[in-house]
Amino acid sequence: MLSLHFLILVITNSRQYMQTAMAEHFKEASRCLTCLSYLNEPMHLICGYVCCLQCLNSLQKEPHGEGFLCPLCPVVSQKSDIRANPQLGELVSKVKELEPQLRVILQMNRRMKKFQVDVTLDVDTANNHLIISDDLRNVRRGRFKQNREEHAERFSHALCVLGSPRFTSGRHYWEVDVGTNKEWDVGVCRESVNRQGKILLSSELGFWTVGLINNQLYTASTTPFTGLWVSPRLRQMGIFLDMDMGTVSFYNISDGSHVFTFTKISTMEPLRPFFSPVDDMNDQSFLSICPVMNPGIVSPPNYPGQGE
Repeated sequence: MLSLHFLILVITNSRQYMQTAMAEHFKEASRCLTCLSYLNEPMHLICGYVCCLQCLNSLQKEPHGEGFLCPLCPVVSQKSDIRANPQLGELVSKVKELEPQLRVILQMNRRMKKFQVDVTLDVDTANNHLIISDDLRNVRRGRFKQNREEHAERFSHALCVLGSPRFTSGRHYWEVDVGTNKEWDVGVCRESVNRQGKILLSSELGFWTVGLINNQLYTASTTPFTGLWVSPRLRQMGIFLDMDMGTVSFYNISDGSHVFTFTKISTMEPLRPFFSPVDDMNDQSFLSICPVMNPGIVSPPNYPGQGE
């Protein structure tokens, strides 16, 4: 027989999971895919791409025509194909009114730090153009190929490295200092991801990551990718993996604000921390795993967003 305490715990965690997933869904559904702000007079292209009315003119036009090119697919929408969506506009207005409550639901909970784990870099998986520090906590792109033994698990082309340990169950939290790097990706991936040739970071292929492109655009590795509005700028990121609920969440350490949550991630096989420092070959462009602040803490089960 299940104990009453265990049943209460399951119900509480499930409710919190649903609240977080719903808040994330409402936040993403209300965002313009072009300017990444709240949708203002939402317009749908024929392919389903949605943006603000004023953002239409910023879309690329087809050569020698008046059609609009979708930024995410090759479909061309003529002016007659574009439709307003007043119902979505009303929903966005409601979401804007609820923004303070959504922020509370998605805000980082300090209790998740009790699940902090000691993550280090697995040199045997590191691309040979990556430089790994002796303490296995810092990685950057190098100018020259490193002289390492050949391993089947090593990324042959992509500038990637996995972390240890492997996660098979439970909850785990770690922090990454991305510093002033102009391009990077961090998160988790399946143990079995392809490591040969070019790598496409996609949740459909087993990569659940958040990254920065060209020092301008934060993205999540959904399919198609999701542009993220992040303020203040990310310097340190908290990553919370819940294998039992099938979620991984990213937080801005500077103010505890929520960055993105992947839901329904596959936990049928072990997951690994993932790092990709794709910045230029600047000697200071490290991705650094932050040290565990309170090693050895054993805490009762809880879930981010619960009261203190």
